[in-house]
Amino acid sequence: MPLPRRLLFSRDIHPLHAVTYLLGVSLFSISFLVFLNAALSFVLTDLLHKRSHLGDIVGTLGFVDELVAIVAAPFWGAVSDGRLGTRGVVVLCYWIIAGSLVLFVNVPTVYPGLLLARMVFSVGAAGVATMVSAILPEMTAAEDTPAPRRIVITPPTESLRAPIVREAGTPPAQSSGKLAGLVGLFTGFGALLALSVFLRLPTRFAQYGPEEAVRRAFYTVAGTAAGVGIWCFLGLPGRGKEAGHRSFRRHMYDARVWIWTKIWGGSPEALPSLSSPPSSSASTSPTPSTRAPRTALRPGGLKSLKTAFKAGLTDSRLSLSYLAGFVARATSVGISLFIPLFVNAYFIRHGLCPPSTPSSPTPKTCRQAYILAAKLTGTTQLAALLLAPVFGYWTDHAATNGGRNTPLVVSALLGVIGFTGFGMLTSPEPRENPMVWVYAVLMGAAQIGGIVCSLGLLARAVSTSHSEEDEQEGEQAPLLSGSGTPRARDRRHVKGGIAGVYSLSGGVGILVLTKLGGWGFDGIASGWPFWLLAGFEGVLVLAGVLEGVFGVEVRRGR
Repeated sequence: MPLPRRLLFSRDIHPLHAVTYLLGVSLFSISFLVFLNAALSFVLTDLLHKRSHLGDIVGTLGFVDELVAIVAAPFWGAVSDGRLGTRGVVVLCYWIIAGSLVLFVNVPTVYPGLLLARMVFSVGAAGVATMVSAILPEMTAAEDTPAPRRIVITPPTESLRAPIVREAGTPPAQSSGKLAGLVGLFTGFGALLALSVFLRLPTRFAQYGPEEAVRRAFYTVAGTAAGVGIWCFLGLPGRGKEAGHRSFRRHMYDARVWIWTKIWGGSPEALPSLSSPPSSSASTSPTPSTRAPRTALRPGGLKSLKTAFKAGLTDSRLSLSYLAGFVARATSVGISLFIPLFVNAYFIRHGLCPPSTPSSPTPKTCRQAYILAAKLTGTTQLAALLLAPVFGYWTDHAATNGGRNTPLVVSALLGVIGFTGFGMLTSPEPRENPMVWVYAVLMGAAQIGGIVCSLGLLARAVSTSHSEEDEQEGEQAPLLSGSGTPRARDRRHVKGGIAGVYSLSGGVGILVLTKLGGWGFDGIASGWPFWLLAGFEGVLVLAGVLEGVFGVEVRRGR
């Protein structure tokens, strides 16, 4: 069996497509973001010579980054449902990332220079992150097959209902839990790549001085981003085997309609449809499958986003995946942001780490705190990396053997325990509280469990046929209606919009956590952000249980 099939890719996916998705999209989608977040302090200190208010600057840039991402993620999702497609969005966004990294080391001020560069970077990063989940359904189920043979299965006469129309040779929707687990695994590899390779680049250019070393490091990473964009252009699947031909025909047809209606004042109804041959347009009435062009099944734009939002209100699976995305993104940022802050505050509060001063601004004044923070965050990321395939395999089997939300509920429950326990610690030092390592592992498990399970749930909600909608039609459905078409039976035609709403939910989670978590850290207790995350995980536990028990009944009762 070929490797893509073993990984539950569609049989139509070429090995090059599979490798490009896992390495070019999943891995590098996080690498550049991790590099920028970690190297931002070097830009401030070595290039812009800032020695104070570093935390405020970094926090402001991060907050603006998420605000831009909240707008950009649904935008890119909608664009990917249009003619540009998912591959075009990935390529364009990687080039935007490359340009923003070059801009980062060539601006003279923080405001507006660095702020503008961060906003440009966020536009590109949001697009690539959105396409990780948008491409997943493309990899697990074939969407565009040229002129498939259609089989009409007539039900018994005692239950006259709409016939079930199925594509011959088209397999049922593939479960995507294992592939979602691989996505999480390669995302973890991407973070390790950024920490172990990209962040060491300034030391390779140390002979040029600190300023030039940072610039050359950013130029190298920018070149890598541009190269990955070219790789994705060559390695990701296009819009189908006849995509280029359809696109050319569509452009010519649109030009013909514009000339006929705008210049000659003709009626658009007088023109044959794009999919009907001119010789038969006047004598043969079009069938339901040829009445509208294929592109009509891909709404794109705001219509795609509206459909995605409405689907989340009517399909409990999508609602749960949106909520899981909210919690998963908040968890990821909370771990990387508040664990170092918790450790540093403890060292400063106990006189073990004096605050930085202009005369001693480097991290060497608090080396132990930085080492401990790195160990704890590294433990969470390592646990997440190792558990990604486990949650993927578990999610895949739970979807077919009952208890489809069990992995998500368990990971969220581990998060409740881990975040609550870590926030209750009086000291993060392992020699005083060895349980700190256990809590770090539990937090990492909650992080990757939320990511993998939410992606798998999202992909199944997009690709799975909705038999409940067919059942709802009942005897009122016309015998030869188009309810059996792919548009009525799945949501792959708005997968980009759904992915955009999913990313939007995650961005909202980050905004809520950063503002409420930072406020509570200063005003309530240093453990407040972790208690807040524990509350998020608790809500996810409750939602997962309720959806697993009542979700099917809710969908059938619509």
